[in-house]
Amino acid sequence: MTEAIEEAAKRLHFLGAPLFRGLSDRPWPMVPWEGGMVRLGREMRLEGVSVWYEVLGDRRSAVVLFALEPRL
Repeated sequence: MTEAIEEAAKRLHFLGAPLFRGLSDRPWPMVPWEGGMVRLGREMRLEGVSVWYEVLGDRRSAVVLFALEPRL
């Protein structure tokens, strides 16, 4: 399980560091961002890992927040 998360983090390194790694206590992770909480409502599946993410901003100044959750 840890190997899959580490491999996914390496593949997605161009997005920066994941804000969360592990199991979420909700159907989708929520992460702190600029004084509030952001729901990561989009899911992409890699081998053994769900990548939960949200894109904030427009095309020129977009920020991608993401979390890695093992698929059991």
